[in-house]
Amino acid sequence: MPTLSFADAKKRVAEQLRTAVGAEDFDVTSAKLEEMQGVWRFDVEYKKPKAMFSDTAFLILDAITGEVKEFRKGM
Repeated sequence: MPTLSFADAKKRVAEQLRTAVGAEDFDVTSAKLEEMQGVWRFDVEYKKPKAMFSDTAFLILDAITGEVKEFRKGM
């Protein structure tokens, strides 16, 4: 089965951040497709609306479905 492209995986990360913490804007600080495990790993930095400081998060997505396998805020 084909894996999600980086662009598609990033869209899933955007959806998760919007839902989980209300963040609209974010920067990917690190992303890696681990084909053997079948996952995308993302480190992101985001800023909530009206927040003074940015925060970070770590996400693991299923590389085929885009389902969030793990989400950690402030990593």
